Amino acid sequence: MTPRTILYLRVALGVIAVLFAFRIFQIIMEPIEFQKIKDRRYEAVIMQLEQLREAQLAFKDEYGMYATEVTTLVDFIKNAEVTIVERKDSSFMQFNKVYQIDMNKDTIIYRVIGSAPALTKLRNQREDLFPEDLNLDDLLTIKYSQDSTFKMGTAVIEKNGIKVPVFEIKASNAAIFSEYYGKYENYIKRLKNSDLIVGSLTEPTLSGNWN
Repeated sequence: MTPRTILYLRVALGVIAVLFAFRIFQIIMEPIEFQKIKDRRYEAVIMQLEQLREAQLAFKDEYGMYATEVTTLVDFIKNAEVTIVERKDSSFMQFNKVYQIDMNKDTIIYRVIGSAPALTKLRNQREDLFPEDLNLDDLLTIKYSQDSTFKMGTAVIEKNGIKVPVFEIKASNAAIFSEYYGKYENYIKRLKNSDLIVGSLTEPTLSGNWN
């Protein structure tokens, strides 16, 4: 074997060794990189879902039902005036037919004391979710997605003989990781949930499935 051939073999083996080492590095780093991306994006989208949940609760307080569209909900936050109600615990004496005496009975008195912008009410309740620099139009689309929108549904279910209005707001992983889906598809498909969801159309819950 000539010296030149030996040199070529050494170069080739060196290149193979570098490529092999790079591939091992990728295998080690890929899940770490994806975890960082996931944590950052989930945190942002979960905040959006929590903001929409609080808006839904304020919407229901005002109109007795949940909004069926995200656009309706965002318009409500931006433009609606909501009723401000004062709650006061009280009590009174009531004749009890069983014991044949007057007995103290607790009650709650609600009194309308004025109105305020919906955003002001939400900000007073959860300033952490509705800071001064919040752009409400950002709630129309899922953070980091290619302009994908949240899927929202409402329903009325029966629980223990009582009809309960419910809502569900959903953001899919396909939208959250839109431009990374091809690169990290295997990791995305192995995530616990295929969507981030707050609320439910089958249970009277306001929780998110990330809890």
